[in-house]
Formats: sequence, structure tokens, C-alpha cells
Amino acid sequence: MQAIKSQHREIFRGIFCLILLFTIYRSAFGQAQPKRMLTTKDYSLWSQLSPGQISKNGNWVSYSLYYKHTQKDTLFLQRVSGNKKYVFPLGTKGKFNGESDFAYISRDTLVVQNLKTGTLYKKAGVTDFEFSANEKFLMIFANQSNGKPGLEIRDRTNKVLQNSVDITSYRLDPAQNGIVYSTAGNSDNSLQMMLFNESIEKRTIIENLNGPVQNLIWKGNTIAFIEHVATEPVLFNYDIIKHKISSLNPKNVKGFPADMKVSNARFKYPIISKDGSRVFFWLKEPKSKSNVIDPAAVQIWNTKDKQLFASKKQFGDYRMSDKLVVWDLKENSLFQLTDKDLPSGFLSADYNYAFIYDNYAYEPQSQQHSAYDLHLVDLKNGGKKRIIEKYVFGENIPSRSPDGRYLCYAKQGNWWIYDIQQDLHTNITLGMSNSFFTEDTNRPGEDEPYGVGGWTKDGEVILYDRYDLWKISLDGKVNTRLTKGRETQKSFRIKFFFTAINGNTEAQMPNLDLDKGFLLTTINRETRASGVSYWSLKSDLKELIWENRKIEQLSKARNKDTYMYVDQNFTSAPRLMVYDGIPKQIMQSNTQQENFYWGKNQRIEYIVDGKKAKGALFYPAAYNPDLKYPMVVQVYERQFPYFNDYENPTLISEVGFNVTNFTAQGYFVLYPDINYEYGNLRESVTKSVLAAVDTALGKANIDPFKVGLIGSSFGGYETDLIITETNRFAAAVAGMAWTDVVSAYLYVGDMFKRPDFFRTENHQLRIGKSLFEDMPAYLKNSPVLMADKVNTPLLGWAGEDDRHVNTSHSMEFYLALRRANKEHTLLVYPGEEHGLEKKENGIDLSVRIMQWFDYYLKGGKKQDWMKSN
Repeated sequence: MQAIKSQHREIFRGIFCLILLFTIYRSAFGQAQPKRMLTTKDYSLWSQLSPGQISKNGNWVSYSLYYKHTQKDTLFLQRVSGNKKYVFPLGTKGKFNGESDFAYISRDTLVVQNLKTGTLYKKAGVTDFEFSANEKFLMIFANQSNGKPGLEIRDRTNKVLQNSVDITSYRLDPAQNGIVYSTAGNSDNSLQMMLFNESIEKRTIIENLNGPVQNLIWKGNTIAFIEHVATEPVLFNYDIIKHKISSLNPKNVKGFPADMKVSNARFKYPIISKDGSRVFFWLKEPKSKSNVIDPAAVQIWNTKDKQLFASKKQFGDYRMSDKLVVWDLKENSLFQLTDKDLPSGFLSADYNYAFIYDNYAYEPQSQQHSAYDLHLVDLKNGGKKRIIEKYVFGENIPSRSPDGRYLCYAKQGNWWIYDIQQDLHTNITLGMSNSFFTEDTNRPGEDEPYGVGGWTKDGEVILYDRYDLWKISLDGKVNTRLTKGRETQKSFRIKFFFTAINGNTEAQMPNLDLDKGFLLTTINRETRASGVSYWSLKSDLKELIWENRKIEQLSKARNKDTYMYVDQNFTSAPRLMVYDGIPKQIMQSNTQQENFYWGKNQRIEYIVDGKKAKGALFYPAAYNPDLKYPMVVQVYERQFPYFNDYENPTLISEVGFNVTNFTAQGYFVLYPDINYEYGNLRESVTKSVLAAVDTALGKANIDPFKVGLIGSSFGGYETDLIITETNRFAAAVAGMAWTDVVSAYLYVGDMFKRPDFFRTENHQLRIGKSLFEDMPAYLKNSPVLMADKVNTPLLGWAGEDDRHVNTSHSMEFYLALRRANKEHTLLVYPGEEHGLEKKENGIDLSVRIMQWFDYYLKGGKKQDWMKSN
């Protein structure tokens, strides 16, 4: 019996040893790569994911990773199914040739990767390249010894089929079935074209031009361009079908305005009508009438001027801007559309009408964008009439129907249809309970419309409200809500896959086929979850993708309903995804994150004056609920939309703040939304922020005495304002801040050289009235006038050359705090404007801000730069 017991003891001892060894092994294995805290030395590991292209059948995708700290770029090519992947260091301009080839440029070398055989073709000295639509030809632009590129056409076997030298400009057929290009020899310039079929058809369009070709455009069967001759530029038009070249001769064409000439301004491309019978272009006013300002002359500023002197000096007299005209090729006649009285304009989708206006018509005024009267010009008979008075949404021109007959525009809280043929205006949203104008703008002034989704082929318009799509008949008698987003807090928007042409001058919105349907992007306004859906009359709404992530950068395979996109949230770095019936992960960026402790975020809600507000609370990495942590509150209007944004850790920052840096360094970070009371930001901003702070204190173990405040630009203003109202914050940082609202009001904005009245009356500063209507509001909301109330240690910073928010605001506050004997340090960065562009300055500011908060919120070392003298 004793022997049995002894034997059992040996067995038990052996089992115990095995368990102990396994435990030790597991522990040792686990300690081989334990999670650790992130440090600044690790920041260089992080890259930025940029999606590239998806092949026409969706079998391949490309993407790039950019490493900000080392400024290295790597291009990747990956098959959607399987593990096939190619890596191309320093690769750029990646393009697919169907499903057969992928090409890119590395430094100056073109590399063509055959996707079927794996073979490579390389050519040095290449600046650009393109594939033909039929996938048979490769166009290569390579440097020559004289610095001009040459054009080389190769077939699939890399055989050179065509070779042209001294290329000065080129344009592909939008369908990529051909290329037109100009060449410059020793004594002449010429224009050539190639059409890609089974073989290449080469044509000479014109030779012996007197100047180089510019503003080359190809649309349908027509090519237009300008011969750049300084004294007298010439407009040409080429009919591809008829092989006919026409030039605009001011002496022979009917209606050419005296003293004007064809504009040779860059990027003012001719516009070709659908049938190629008309060419729209710009004429330049004579220099003798251009009112050029002599910089040595006395400046004359008149309060009744429509355009400020500073604007005239920088941009010229707006009335003398280039004028839009139309050349009728059949009649060989010219008709001027815009003039000195109505110098701006755009075209109907059928090119039979122009809409012209004077966007300075109601100056001087105090809005960001001046109202204007819209006039209709009938190109058939030259008739002109005013159709809309005081249109106020100047930056969003009315939507034009694809058939050219209708305009849809917003006015006085309703949407209207203008029928051009019947000269009839119809209010199509009259009496509808749902608002098609911003419900939560939280700024004074007229609410902005949510927008036009499109026009249906059955003669209806699609409008957006805050959540849904509405189909409304053009007479306003029938309206149907197509989606049910309001009930679920989801906002639906139509996704188009095209790019704008000629800005807003040329209409490009397609007809929507409701039977076929369209793709929708979706976002939940309460949670920031997002997705992609498909809607049609037959199937109604079909949800394709829905994630508690931010989904963006959606693109489509040309021949299939396969989509590529990027998704992310705060705790998960961006992923490249493909949807072809189910979502598939192609690539997860920044997988090294799993080696580090990472923070998390939480949605919070709070009530401010009876209204609900939201915020995002970010937890420190490796959060321990038994420990107390400091918190930094970043302020800037409403920030909850950034809830699902992933932020790479980095010291390279224009504003010196990065949420991931702070959570990695043991801070909570709070992004509060703010409910504003017009004319009373001092109290309403403070009230919102403190309500958010109190809510955050109830969610986690945050030290209420170690809370900091930070903001830049308007957020810098809010920061300075808050610390004049409360002593709740242990330290603050304000960058590029307004501090004197009176000075901000009486300021000429540097970007557009116009008064900044709008910023205080109906924009961010939200006074809602002029300085003379409510001067007390301007005074009580100016931090500089309350500097004596500040008891929070403040770090300020600005670019010395900032003219957007003038650096004088930061200096005034510095002097006011100096005179009031307050604790304040101001950093001024030479050569910088609104935000720090220089890498070394961004790093410097990031380090100093962290040191500032470490000292005041963590009891860290007081750096020498913080000390006086």
C-alpha cells in the first residue's frame, strides 16, 4: 500500500513538473513580445494607407503606404483572391491595363508588370504613361536631352510602333481611344493625333503654328485648343469625323467684340457642346481698360466700392475678368455671354442656355458670399432676362437638369424649379413638414440646403433632407420618401463615380434610372457607424456594408459591381477592403500596433440648456481604473464626427496636437460638441465644455484637478475665452487664436481680400449682429478685454506671417496678460502662416505642448523654455 502511494506521489510529481514547465514556457513565450507603451521613437513605424486603383473586373487592387517620418513611399499590387502580391518601393502613378498589366513609375523608371506571366519591362527617363482603352497599346512619355518629352507607342510585345519627339502638351480621348499631342520643332509647332483600333491611325491635324498649343481639350468627335501667341492667341477647332480644322479669325467671324482677344489664361479650357457645333471659350479685355493698379500710386479706398482696393490690387478689377463667349461653327459667328455688368456664368446641360450673374451685385454687404441676380441667356435668339433675384447660396450654383430645361434652386426655406421654356417658377416643397435645410447648423443666418441628389430620367428631382432622399415631381404635386433614415438616424447620400469638368461651368450630373437604382453611402449620425447600400424601385434598400467604422474613399471596378474602400475606427488602423458580394479585407495597415498598448474611445452625452450634445472620450493606453489620470480637452465646434477616425502617432503636426500621442502618454482626451448661444459664446462655450468635462469625470477615473484645455484657430479663440470665464482648467494651450472680436470684425481677410464681417455676424464667432447693433456682445466675447480674469497658465503659439487670423491677436493677448501679471508663454514661429508647414517647427511645437501639459498636469519637469529670461 505504501509502495502504491509512493508511486502515485511520483506520478503526481511528474504531472506537476510538466504543468510547471508548460506554465513557465507559456510565460516565457508570452514575454517574448509583450505589449509595451508607445514612445516617440516608435512613431516612425506608422504609415498612411492610400488606396490606388481597382482593375476593371475587380480582380486586382493597388495601394500605397507613406511613412511620414522617413518620407518613404511604397506601392503595392495585390490580387483580391489568393495571396499574390507585388511590392514596388518608391512606386507612383500605378495604373492597370485591364486585367493583363500593371505599370508604375519608380523615380524616373517605368515598370510594366505582366499580371499573367509575371514578366517585367522597364524603361528609364519616363515622366508619364497611359494605356489605350482596348488594352493593346502603351503610351510612354520620356525625357529627351533637350528637356522636352518624347512620345513612344508600344504594343503588348514591347515593340515600338510610333515615336514622336518634342512633345509640348497632350490630351487623351476621355474614353482613351486616342491621343492628341502638340510638338515644337526648331521653327514651327504642330498638332498630331493617333486613334487606337486594331492598329494605330496617325493624323496630322495642323502644322506650322506660330506658337505652342495650350488648353487642349477633347470631347466626343471634337478637339479644341489655343495657339499661344502673346499678341493674338488663336482658337482652333478640329472635327475628327470630317477631318476639318477651323480657326477663329477675329476679322472674319461675325460678332467678335472690338479690342478683345482670345484669352490665353492657363486652365481656362474651351468647352465643347455635345454635338460639337459650338465652342465656348474666354475673351480677354484690352490692357488699356483693365484698370491695373500702380503700386506706387496713392491708394483710394471708398466705402461704397463693390470690390475692396486690396482685392483689385491682388486679383484685378473683377469686371475686367475674362468673358465667356460662344463660337457657332455653322454660322461662323460669335456671341458674348458675360460682360462687365454680369461677368460670371455657367451653362445648361444641353448648351442652349447660359446663366450669368454679378457676384458683387449687392456689395457692400456682410455675408461671406454676396447674393446675386441670375440672368438667363438664350443662345438661339440672344434673348436675356433676369430669372432669380437675390440668390444667396453663391458658392452652390443652382442644379441644372441633364436635359437642359430646368433649374433647381433653394430660396427662403424652400426648393424651387424653374422651367426655362415656360418661364415658370414652382415651389416644390411648399407645405412639406420635413426640412430640406440644415437642422443643426448652429450658426446665425439663412440655413444651408442639404442639396440636390440628382435628376431622374422620368422628369423628377431627388432632394436630400437631413437623413433621406425624396423624389419630387417638377410641379411639386407628388413627393415620395425613398429611404427611411430618419427613424434609424441614418443619413443616405447618392454616390457618383465621376470627376468635375471645368469647375462648375459645365454641367455633368447624369440622369438617374430609378429602376436600375444607385449606390448610397450611409452614416449614423448618433454613433458614426457607416456603410454602403444599394437602392432601386424594384428591390428598395439593400444594405451591402455596415460597420461601426468610418468607411471612405469608395471606388468601383469599371465592368463589375465590385467596390474598393477604406475603413477604420479609433482602435483599428485603416484597412483596404473589397466588396464583391461580401466584404473582404485586402490589407490591414499598421499591424505593429498589436505590440503596443492602445487607447479606446467612448461616446458620451450631456445636456446644455435643455439640448442634447455629444462628445468623444478617448481613454489612455493600458487604462487602469484604480489609478487617476489627467485629461486634455480639445475644443473646436462639433467634433463627434471624428469619433471613428484613426490617428497615426506623430510629432509632425501643423497644430502640435495628436490624440494618439496623448493617450499613449497616459492622458484622457475629450472632444466635446458645443451648443452655441448667438452673441454669448463666452458663457455658452464654457457651459458646454464644462458639462462635457463633468460627464467625462463620471465615466472614468479622471483627476478633476488635472484637466487641461487646448484649441487652435477658432478652437484657440474658444480656449482663450473659456479661461476668462472659469478656473477649472489646470493649464491651457491656444494656437492661432482670435482674441479681439472688434479687431476680427474690422479686418480684410487675406485669402480673398474682402471684409471679414461675416465671421462674426453669421459664421464661427456667431454674434449674429453687426458691431454697431450689439457692441456689448463684441466686447464681452473678446478674451483680450478680460485678460485680468485669467488664472490658468496659458501657452500660446502662432505663425509670424499668419494673415488668416492675424498674429497681432496673439500678441495683443500676450501684452494684456503681461500687463495683468499673468502666467503666459507665447511661441511665434518665423516664416509660418496659419498652421506650421515646416517639419521641424511641427515637431518643436508638439514637443513643447506635451512638455507644457506634463508639467502642469503630471508634475513633470519645468523646462528651461518655460522659465522667464
